[in-house]
Amino acid sequence: MTMSDIAETPQILEPAPGLFVRQAVDNITWADMGDYILVVDALEQADLEDEVVGVIERTVGDDPVRCLINTHTHYDHVALNEAFRRRYDTEIINKATSEIPDEGRWFTGPRRRAVMTPMVGCHTDEDCVVWFPEDRVLLVGDIFGWGIIPLVGRLNRDSLRLLEDTYARLIELDARTVVPGHGPLCTTLELRRWVDYLHGLIGTIQAACRAGQSDERILAETAPPDDMHHWWRFLKWKHADTVQKVLRSVRRGVL
Repeated sequence: MTMSDIAETPQILEPAPGLFVRQAVDNITWADMGDYILVVDALEQADLEDEVVGVIERTVGDDPVRCLINTHTHYDHVALNEAFRRRYDTEIINKATSEIPDEGRWFTGPRRRAVMTPMVGCHTDEDCVVWFPEDRVLLVGDIFGWGIIPLVGRLNRDSLRLLEDTYARLIELDARTVVPGHGPLCTTLELRRWVDYLHGLIGTIQAACRAGQSDERILAETAPPDDMHHWWRFLKWKHADTVQKVLRSVRRGVL
């Protein structure tokens, strides 16, 4: 089974005891905190309500879903917010609804703890990550996207520096399991590889522009690294999209 097959077919994974991920194109995570359930992100299909609630109850029991964290509030992370609120009176927590201190908001229970920390600007102005320190499981929302540049805004020197600084903070946690907002789970190794890939790509495209190569030639000849061919949807469109964004920024003189 390829990585694409894995991502396109929903699977229930347990990266730590009592901590589960419904891995698919859109990911949702839930954790048994000991006397309540913590959910992170809420998909984009409201019609999955019964399926998701059913699998949560089968895997972690019928403790209340007390808190639901959105890593950000794009439509594909919030569809089940109201379902959880209606069923469990769940508190919905994101940067749009709650004041999240820079040092993070902690969630604790008899079984585990987690911290929700703002890391804004890589994808949206609401970006937050969720870290389970004892489980070494890190949920990064759409900050990591299997090869794409996550920025909604333009790539330039300032946004590149923000990406670099944010990834340095994520890598420093040394997570055993990284849960992106979409697609397969990964590890800190993939975070490191993406940073190296982006830096290498910028250098390659800058050199090609200085050599007077045309945009058409650069787009055609900037090959994806062999060791990333298996990355989810990378060859299908993500590498090409990243090359285009870097080339555009280099040509504009902002990178």
